[in-house]
Amino acid sequence: MSIINKMHQGLQENADNSPMLSSMPVQKQKKKVLLFTLISLLLASSIGLSYLIYDKENTVKQDVGAIEVIMVEPPLVVEQPSPVEPQMVEPTMAEEVVVVPKIMPIKASQSKEPSQAPEKNKESVAVKKAPTPLTVKQTVVTPPQKTVYAKVDSDVVAKKTAHLEIKKSILSPSELANIHLNSAEKALLKGDTQRAAQEKIKALNVKPDLHKVRESLALYYYGIGEQEQAKNFLKKGAVEFPEHSDFNLMLSRIALKNGEQQKAYLYLQQSPPEVEGHIDYHVSYAILAQKFKDYERSEKLYQGLLTERPNNGRWRMSLAIAQDKLSKEKLAVENYKKALLQVDLSSNAKKYINQRLTYLANQ
Repeated sequence: MSIINKMHQGLQENADNSPMLSSMPVQKQKKKVLLFTLISLLLASSIGLSYLIYDKENTVKQDVGAIEVIMVEPPLVVEQPSPVEPQMVEPTMAEEVVVVPKIMPIKASQSKEPSQAPEKNKESVAVKKAPTPLTVKQTVVTPPQKTVYAKVDSDVVAKKTAHLEIKKSILSPSELANIHLNSAEKALLKGDTQRAAQEKIKALNVKPDLHKVRESLALYYYGIGEQEQAKNFLKKGAVEFPEHSDFNLMLSRIALKNGEQQKAYLYLQQSPPEVEGHIDYHVSYAILAQKFKDYERSEKLYQGLLTERPNNGRWRMSLAIAQDKLSKEKLAVENYKKALLQVDLSSNAKKYINQRLTYLANQ
C-alpha cells in the first residue's frame, strides 16, 4: 500500500503544480485524481498477479523434479519358487517389480488453488497423483529341471492308435515286385548280372504275369549256357499264360538252333495267336508247316500273312507253291504270276516260278 500512497501523493503534487488542473474546478479535479488512482490500482494488481503466477510455476517445477528423482530406481522384489512336487502346471520363475507411475507436471494456468510453500506442494501432489504401486509379474524362461506331467485324454489316444493301425497295410504283389526290380536295376548298373537275375526271379515269384521279366530271364540263362533253366521259365509261362504266344515262339527258336525242327513246329502249334501283331510267329509257323508238307495249314497261314502285306513276293510265291502241291493249278498259276510282279524276289525264285508256269501250261 505504500506504493499506492506514493502514487496518490505524486498525483496530488502534479495536480497542484499543473496549471491545467489548477484552473479546473475542484469537482473535476477530484474526478481526475480518482480516475488516475483506479488506473494505478489496476496496474499494481496486474503486476502482483504476474508475480504470483511466476512463483507458482517455479514451485510446481521444483515439485515435479523432486518426484521424478524418487522414481529413478524402483525397488525390485524377486519371488523365488519354492520346491513343490510335480503337478499339472508349467514351472516358471517370476520376478515381481514395483513400478511407480510417472506423474505428469501440472500446468499453472489450470490450477485454481493459491500458491503454498514447496514442502506442502510436494505432499499434496504425492497424495493426489501417486497411486498404489502396481505389482507386475515378468516371466523369465528357464530350462525345465523337473518333469511336467500333462493330462492325456485316453479317448484321443485310442482314436490315434486305431488310426495308425488302419494305415498299416501289407504291400501288394505289384509293389513287392517293383522293389525287387529296382534292386535288379541297381545290380545291373554295378555289373552284377547274377544278383540282378536273382532279384528278377523274386519279382516273378511274387507276380508271375511279368512276361517281359520272364523273357529276359530266359535269354540270360540261355546266354550263359543254361538252356534247361531258360526253357523251364518259358514252359511255365506258356502253361500259365497260353495267350502270351511269345513263350512258344522262343521255345521254337531254341529248338531250331538245336536242330530240333519237329519240336519247333509242335511248339508253334500250341495256342497260335492272331496274325495282326504276331507276324514273326506266323511266318515261322508257315515255313515249318510247308517244310513238314502240311500244305493246307501252310496255305492258310500265307493267306493270312498276305492280308497284312499283300505286296510281299516271297509270301505270294510260297502260297502258290502250297496251292500247286494241293493240285489247285488255277490258283497256283494266278499267284505265281502275281509274285513275278514283286521286286523282292531273287533270280533263282523267279527262275523256279517260270519253270512251274511252263509245266502247268503244258498240262
